[in-house]
Amino acid sequence: MKKFIYNTIQVTCFAGLLAVGACNTFEAEPLEWNLEADVTNPQDSTAINMKKLHQEIYASLPGLHTRLSNSYLDAATDDGVPTRDKGGNGSLENYRNGNLSPENIASLDGNAWENFYKGIRRANLFLEKIEGYPSSTQLTKIEIKRMKAEARFLRAYFYFELMKRWGGVPLLGDRVINYDEDWNIARSSIDECAQYILDEISEENPSSCYADLYDVEEMPEDMVGRMNKGAAKALYSRLKLYLASPLYNSDNVQSKWQEAADAAKAVIDMGVYDLHYTAEKKEEDTADPTPGFLALFGDNASFTTLNKETIMMKEAAGNTSLESDNSPCGYQRNKCKGLTSPSQNLVDAFLMLDGKRIGDPTSKYKYDPQNPYANRDPRLAHTVFCNGDIWLKRPVETFNGGLDRSSKPGLFTTQTGYYLRKFLGLNETKADNSGFNGAYHHYQIFRYAEILLNYAEALNEVGGDETEIENCLIQLRKRAGIEPSDDGRYGLPTGYSRQEMREIIRNERRIELAFEEHRFWDIRRWKIAEDVMNEPVKGVEIYKQADGSFLYNYDVVVRTSVFDERMYWYPIPRGEMNGNTKLTQNPGWNY
Repeated sequence: MKKFIYNTIQVTCFAGLLAVGACNTFEAEPLEWNLEADVTNPQDSTAINMKKLHQEIYASLPGLHTRLSNSYLDAATDDGVPTRDKGGNGSLENYRNGNLSPENIASLDGNAWENFYKGIRRANLFLEKIEGYPSSTQLTKIEIKRMKAEARFLRAYFYFELMKRWGGVPLLGDRVINYDEDWNIARSSIDECAQYILDEISEENPSSCYADLYDVEEMPEDMVGRMNKGAAKALYSRLKLYLASPLYNSDNVQSKWQEAADAAKAVIDMGVYDLHYTAEKKEEDTADPTPGFLALFGDNASFTTLNKETIMMKEAAGNTSLESDNSPCGYQRNKCKGLTSPSQNLVDAFLMLDGKRIGDPTSKYKYDPQNPYANRDPRLAHTVFCNGDIWLKRPVETFNGGLDRSSKPGLFTTQTGYYLRKFLGLNETKADNSGFNGAYHHYQIFRYAEILLNYAEALNEVGGDETEIENCLIQLRKRAGIEPSDDGRYGLPTGYSRQEMREIIRNERRIELAFEEHRFWDIRRWKIAEDVMNEPVKGVEIYKQADGSFLYNYDVVVRTSVFDERMYWYPIPRGEMNGNTKLTQNPGWNY
């Protein structure tokens, strides 16, 4: 049987066989296909094709930037809406209006089932063909060992991505399944999938990939983005947190929360990660260190070798497309689209400058709904474009009739009164609004801020040391530019119940990790989606008065949502059910 690997036009690497395990999708043979025998030929002294096959495993990592409805997955939550889906009929809206189904789920989430199994198959193919591959100066024994470990880690990550969507999925092990073989494979349970992932990456398991991954401190500068031991520990932490959460842990077994706390603490105790600051400002409590927060997402390429917060990312080339897609629509006609509209719900979640919630009577700053962005958590301005914020040397105008909330035809104007600022370049050298600086929009798949939040959440659930819990939150608030106040608590209360701290941690997670594909999964693992998603998504109408002041009206419902029990798990795509007779559908989706 002929087997082929085809070139992808975008990266001119190898995209793996089309015979993807658990996905019976085939195409006609394109001219640019390469024989598998050539790609994995041990007589190839340069080993270039094997290296490209290895790179293609990395290519299966999700890109995450504007990948759904030209927006973000979190725009299918209470944190926002995709701007161009004005009628509520875009693909992301199916998560909100109850129209999710086995027929449309494949296209809604970027063919996740197919793409992650494709990544798994690429990893398995590489692991099969690299076995016994002769080492040379072009591919040394240590390189082969590292590449095998990376392939195993990435395969485990792909299984996690499948598991958090569907629960238990078919486990293929090391099998490379071809189109003429039996594809009927039953689903493994959630516990079996989780144990497989943990066994593959655990430091305690001598047969895992962990020992052969790079030490974080030893990563060569030209290998930023390659998997290492820190990434393995971060995935271990995230998976343990999920497994302890109510969706997975209905009996609230406390030992699972302790395991989650221990897993997060193991990353902290590596001593190699920290929150990213501008170096000269870290120790000054009164300084504004927020450029460090911004630089994680919109700085130039140099930060990738310098910052200590990034644990795992997907690299991207330098460009301005993200700026064009997300900048408020009035800056450059037919170029700036503002395709994500954050919600008033999210804006209201951001703290006051002293770390108190808006409306908290103990705050030194009185929240004024008619001057709503004054004295707020600096992360608000670095996450969301609000009316009056400066971008490319002019104020953002999201008041009715303003440059960025216009009724002119052809403009995708905000639906909520807000645009997404996060991830965009700093554009510090631009003197006007004529264009953008090119930026490297690497996506932070794991960063240290998440680990601190994982630790705080798990430790709170087991009634752990309050000082350690608070320290995690204080680190984040200090980096954000929150004022310490006289008590040095950065707005944290002096007395609280476990439930009260749970809400503080969840809100901190919401604002710190906004639009990084956490909110969508967090409200599911916490089993609060039925409450959150059945509340309206709100916006604001802003009216400019004759004296130049503004009047804010918050009685604006942008979307209503429907969420029921079955929606905690995706339906398995109909095509996969038809192609694998041993698959069983998730509850509630049998139609």
